[in-house]
Amino acid sequence: MKPPSTPIKLSLALFAVVVVLAIADLLVMTISVLLLVFAGLLFGIFLHSIASWFAHRTSTPYHWNFSVVVLVLAILMAAGIYYLGAQAVRRADNFYAQLQSSTEQAFQRIKETGWLDEMLPDKAEVSSVLAEKGGSWLPELMVGMQWIAWAFTAILVIVFVGLYGAYDPKLYETGLLKIIPMHRRDRTREVLAHLRIALGSWLIGRLISMSIIGIMTAIGLWLLGIPMPVTLGVVAALLTFIPNIGPIVAAFPQVLLALNIGTNAAIYVVIFNLMLQGLESYIITPIIQRAEVTLPPILTIAIQLLLGVTIGIIGVAMAAPLLVVAMVLVQSLYVQDRLGDQNPGRLVTRLQSEAAKASDNVGTQVAS
Repeated sequence: MKPPSTPIKLSLALFAVVVVLAIADLLVMTISVLLLVFAGLLFGIFLHSIASWFAHRTSTPYHWNFSVVVLVLAILMAAGIYYLGAQAVRRADNFYAQLQSSTEQAFQRIKETGWLDEMLPDKAEVSSVLAEKGGSWLPELMVGMQWIAWAFTAILVIVFVGLYGAYDPKLYETGLLKIIPMHRRDRTREVLAHLRIALGSWLIGRLISMSIIGIMTAIGLWLLGIPMPVTLGVVAALLTFIPNIGPIVAAFPQVLLALNIGTNAAIYVVIFNLMLQGLESYIITPIIQRAEVTLPPILTIAIQLLLGVTIGIIGVAMAAPLLVVAMVLVQSLYVQDRLGDQNPGRLVTRLQSEAAKASDNVGTQVAS
């Protein structure tokens, strides 16, 4: 058979490249959707843990406790959104003016140092660019509206997946076990329980860290005289959900607003954040680690960077809990089951110990 000519080879190569790029883009979209579902499952584990705790302590039906927990959380979230929304509406103009002034002062101070004279455009160049792009505001507005719609859709997906998953978790666990071979179902059920406990422990630790960091940030910024300390404290608390990267991002608006006061205030804010992160790393986190899953920092940062580059914001946010899942699966299914190591790792060993204690407590209650 006559081999294909060079143009045909080139066409086939280009076609293969197009197919690979299309599949890669589709794969990224699929992973983004799966990460949203995973975030919803995390929310469901959070609701299930609280409802189960109250049901165990009060000896009342689980679904009744679940309804009460959802109602209370909905009221608290509505009150918080109303309060923050009212504060934002009342201070929106002032906040925007302060942030804009802080940004301009920051660039002015950088230009005064002479470091970025060649990199920063002058006023004429900026005006020229703005004049050229004056008619392209509609596409940019549409892109912004798409991002808002995507964020709203993501929130709805997370909330409803969490609600459905927490309301009847046995339904989905049973469905998953149906596709597992009979001789592996008991082990799969045990690993699923370990995953639920590990993710619940990680969430508890994150929530405690978020609360402590948010309160301490608000108090520290208020003592330093930085505008809007409560708002910045809430932002810091929310971003603390993302280990390593979140606190760094939360410090940027604090420094910008501090620059509006003066260079010394900005330096004090930087020092305060460094001290706060040191306090969290060496005092708060070791205490919380009694309930929280300990994650290797290098692996956490590597996965955050990888998912951030390939997936985006949702990838960075879900990197740490995904690492928890990976650690449990690797230590349980590979190190312990495949390699036969009965000490697969600190995480699974602790989970097995907690599961054994829970089983003994149940047996004691039944016997009594």
